[in-house]
Amino acid sequence: MPTTSSQLPLLDNFPSNRSVQRTIHYLGSKLRVLHKIQRAVSAIAPSGQPVCDLFAGSGVVSLALASEWDVTSVDIQEYSRVLCNGLLHPPLNATTTAARLCEQTVNGTLRKRLRSALRDLLIHEKQCLADAADVAIEDLCDLLEHGSLLPHNGQADIPPALHTRFTAALSKLKEFGLSTGAETVVTRHFGGRYFSWQQAIDFDGLLAEVHRIEQPSRDFYVAAALVVASDVVNTVGKHFAQPIKLRDANGVPKTHLVRQTLRDRSLSVFDSYRAACDSLIKLGRTRGKHRAVRSDYLDFLKNDPTEFAAFYADPPYTRDHYSRYYHVLETMALRDDPEVATTKIRSNGMPRLSRGVYRLQRHQSPFCIPSKAAGAFSSLLSRVAMRATPLVLSYSPYQASAGNRPRLLTIEQLLKVAKQHFSEVEIVPVDGISHNKLNLTERNVSVQCPAEVLITCHP
Repeated sequence: MPTTSSQLPLLDNFPSNRSVQRTIHYLGSKLRVLHKIQRAVSAIAPSGQPVCDLFAGSGVVSLALASEWDVTSVDIQEYSRVLCNGLLHPPLNATTTAARLCEQTVNGTLRKRLRSALRDLLIHEKQCLADAADVAIEDLCDLLEHGSLLPHNGQADIPPALHTRFTAALSKLKEFGLSTGAETVVTRHFGGRYFSWQQAIDFDGLLAEVHRIEQPSRDFYVAAALVVASDVVNTVGKHFAQPIKLRDANGVPKTHLVRQTLRDRSLSVFDSYRAACDSLIKLGRTRGKHRAVRSDYLDFLKNDPTEFAAFYADPPYTRDHYSRYYHVLETMALRDDPEVATTKIRSNGMPRLSRGVYRLQRHQSPFCIPSKAAGAFSSLLSRVAMRATPLVLSYSPYQASAGNRPRLLTIEQLLKVAKQHFSEVEIVPVDGISHNKLNLTERNVSVQCPAEVLITCHP
């Protein structure tokens, strides 16, 4: 008979793989409950059998499962596929290769040409950071406020001296043939806003060298670059939803964010990259038959012929589209030159480029759309049930009385759908977890445990 969370004890501890660690800063990360997930999967899937992580995200669950099972990681986002494939298939001699890649980047033509094109901006940014460390922060506030090179043609509110530097940089990029194309996208789109100009240039140079490496090893070295981008990015929470604004609505500088900006923008991409490769190569995984697939979850469930012993699923369950939080990583993973979305918010009705420099074409998950969420969960559950395979589903209950960030389905609604497709449904609380609450004060409410449950569905 189906049971409720109040009727079940907490899951017993599963031997934790201590070598699994955070890859990128990720909303709803399961890092702290990996042993609980391993325990739940072990109850339905024998060790060594194939299992599938359907919404792989940052890859930490896939990596933890890879210590006992043959893992297939699935996600619609390319950055997730790259992370998972890199984690599950580490190359030999990664530490030596990382050092060589950094040296080649420093001596490479692309980095030198970008530094030449942005020479005045690099000098100005360095001076702004030095002045801010000495409490003169207005120029740094202006620099971050106006951000990337993309929106500045004809933009009237830029301080004249800064506008001159942007114009000179754009002119030089065009002269050098670097004003379009994937090889300079980090510098042109994200430099100044998410990263310092020097960091952005170093990322473009590094990615150019990494892409000289043939697959399958390339994904590991791209994955390491994504890890570094997540670590050095200058945003609140280390996500990519919005660049930092150093002034509040009244124009008053935010002192604590100035300190963070000085710290973030002083980090070396090359030092961080060598450390990331060295750290990732030491993560525990078996030499099993692992793979990472970029696919919509339904397409994969319909078309992949593998007979899995179990599925694990951690779909999104709020209105927050994850593609908004990781679009910089997606662009770096795809290494393309995307069109940027526009907005009319606070622009007198005139379209302007989004401050977050979001990709125009980015994934909108049905799990995050109120009118589609119930259907998305029903499709997920019915497709897994059609394969006669057990499922472990992560979910975070919504406590309306506590004012939690609303889930698009209540736990009762989700259980009702699950019971329509599976003969037995068990719900087990995962104790002591609270979720990333984003940055809106009215949503930063107390969370009553359990903040997370695992729902095991048996065919």
